[in-house]
Amino acid sequence: MGCEVCLPRARGYTVYFSENESTELLESYFQEFPDSAYKWVNERIIWLEEVAFFDLMDYAAVHMDVNHLFAVESPKSDPIKKLNEMRPVRTFRAEREASWIDDLIDKNSLKTFYQPIVSYSDGKTSIIGHELLSRGVDEEGKIIPPYKMFEAARIRNRTFSLDRACRMQCVRNAGAVKDKLIFINFIPTAIYVPEHCLSTTFKLIQELGIKPEQVVFEVVETDEVEDLEHLKKILNYYRSQGFKYALDDVGTGYNNLEKLSRMQPDIVKLAIEYTNGVSKDPSKQEAARKVLEMSHNMHALALAEGVETEEDYQFLIELGYDLFQGYYFSKPQETPAEDLDITEGAYIKG
Repeated sequence: MGCEVCLPRARGYTVYFSENESTELLESYFQEFPDSAYKWVNERIIWLEEVAFFDLMDYAAVHMDVNHLFAVESPKSDPIKKLNEMRPVRTFRAEREASWIDDLIDKNSLKTFYQPIVSYSDGKTSIIGHELLSRGVDEEGKIIPPYKMFEAARIRNRTFSLDRACRMQCVRNAGAVKDKLIFINFIPTAIYVPEHCLSTTFKLIQELGIKPEQVVFEVVETDEVEDLEHLKKILNYYRSQGFKYALDDVGTGYNNLEKLSRMQPDIVKLAIEYTNGVSKDPSKQEAARKVLEMSHNMHALALAEGVETEEDYQFLIELGYDLFQGYYFSKPQETPAEDLDITEGAYIKG
């Protein structure tokens, strides 16, 4: 059994028709739906499954004044529980437009892309791992970018489900990386009880024979984590199972230097804002030095992401960064690179 947020659930809505609207015509309209799709509470309040609710929005747009209709998401078992939270039906347009994310999650319409993470030693750049990145796939086979997927998931309250689906799909496809490091993203605000929320991920890793020391779970923060103790609990749970963890986008937004000092990650990723153009910008150089110093002081590896030019790469090597990632080496690809040709700015597929 999973918690409510872990499992797909049928959505329903309670709709209220103000006294300015007659519901008589709807009696015959709803006969087109099965009895399970709707339930009248009284002559002005009805509960509807989501499909019927969206159909009602179309009907009302033509035959009624939508300003006189109000609704709230609610369970069929208690349709009047949230009547005080009702809002105009027209405000549900965003939920309707984002409903495609439910099918994507339920059908697991996800593809994994790989971007190499490299090190530099003795004049040679070598691939030491890959970040596994999730992309959606629409009905026509076109790629859906992650920002669009997660915005739709946020609107539909499916962030947990999408984050889990992406994480599991990346694990399933991790075998292509072979014996190198595997970087997998997760959203900490989508994990409630780590022992429960992460159990299926860890079980799959074990079943596939992936070594825990290969896996680096990477904190991706689209929202600020207000409860840092909860985040530390998640990260400590990863470490207790033998995994490593990285803090992403350090130096910007929510992942600032203060949080870095409290989280004690294994790997610290300098944000692209400070990497791109660092060779020519003194303020970016100062930020890069601070992140590097703090990382090494806590015995963490410093990784510069977003490397796009030879000049920035050489500067960061001389500064002392341990690992690197960016378009200079390779864009995310459907097949993980096994070797690099820096001279040509291209990668060699394995």
